[in-house]
Amino acid sequence: MIRRISLLPLLVVSACATVEPQRAGVDYPAEPPRSMPPASTGAPVSRADEGDWRAAGSGQDAAFERSALLTDTVYRNVDVLLQQVERSGAMGVNRGWEAGARKGGEWYIEEQRFGDTVIGAGVNRNRVDLIDAGLRAFEWGFQQQAQDGSFASRDNYVSTAYFVAGVAHGIWLLETTGHARDFSGRIATMRPKLAAAARWLANANNLSAARPAMEQFNSRYFLTGYALGAAARVTNELPLAAAGDQLIREGISKQNAAGFFTERGGFDVSFQGEALVYLLRYHDHVANADARRVIEPSLRRALAWTESRVNPAGVIQVANNTRTGANQERDRTGQPRRVSAVAVSRAFGLARFVIGEARYETLARTVATARQP
Repeated sequence: MIRRISLLPLLVVSACATVEPQRAGVDYPAEPPRSMPPASTGAPVSRADEGDWRAAGSGQDAAFERSALLTDTVYRNVDVLLQQVERSGAMGVNRGWEAGARKGGEWYIEEQRFGDTVIGAGVNRNRVDLIDAGLRAFEWGFQQQAQDGSFASRDNYVSTAYFVAGVAHGIWLLETTGHARDFSGRIATMRPKLAAAARWLANANNLSAARPAMEQFNSRYFLTGYALGAAARVTNELPLAAAGDQLIREGISKQNAAGFFTERGGFDVSFQGEALVYLLRYHDHVANADARRVIEPSLRRALAWTESRVNPAGVIQVANNTRTGANQERDRTGQPRRVSAVAVSRAFGLARFVIGEARYETLARTVATARQP
């Protein structure tokens, strides 16, 4: 019997560049110029060009989100997705934490990132109720935000990076596909809160404290780099774009010659898929032309390595994984962390649109429908 993929993916949330006039993503409405707020203290500086920072590729991620591939796989049972969001907006383990009157237990701001998945389903199926629910998930998250932009949940740096990446992608997707106009007031309220959270991530002290974990788990370079770059994309904050560019380049510089990004001293196919989703999104609608030239060779090597870890039946090979598939780690619910077919399938599916090679869609569908370990 075929086992369907999980509807709450590990995000998770994954073309040759030429020098040309830059433009925004598909149908992205031009915004009136907004004054830049002061740069956050200690924000890293990179080679991102000031006149080109907001440049985006063709915005094919928006086409991917509306594709039949996602309709048939991740967004197949959208009513189940809708049920994952409480009326309050809480998601995942945060639902139980809230139901227990917030006494004891743990909550994680990262759980609210799955609002992006619900929004994606709404865009894919043209359902306003799903988009509304995804935005409620983001709003619940921002209700927990401290004045400095942080969130007082456990593992708050990586957890905040996941949330910022999800919110920024969700807003970008709504704006790119024209759905934002129906929620413009709510999105406008979120923008300064998103910017504050991203500035907290970019703060030199916070980033320095997070670097040892990034060195151990290289996928976090791409998670955080995309979070900062995408937040810059939707808030018009140049310092965030520079910080994101620097982290993406650092992550690429650490790629193993075989094509994988190191996770806990080795490789892990699930987190390789997650890294690819963020790197593909960055290439598609955040990176400038120079960054795309740097990213593409790394993307192709990473995709080739990931493909080598999938058998002809679409089963992900978990042998020698360092984090998933053999009870090495536990997820936020306390269960053993399993290999994520959603992350790997989404990476291949997104590559089909961003890289433009149809065989990646076949790979994505095969992985999505295979019985995984």
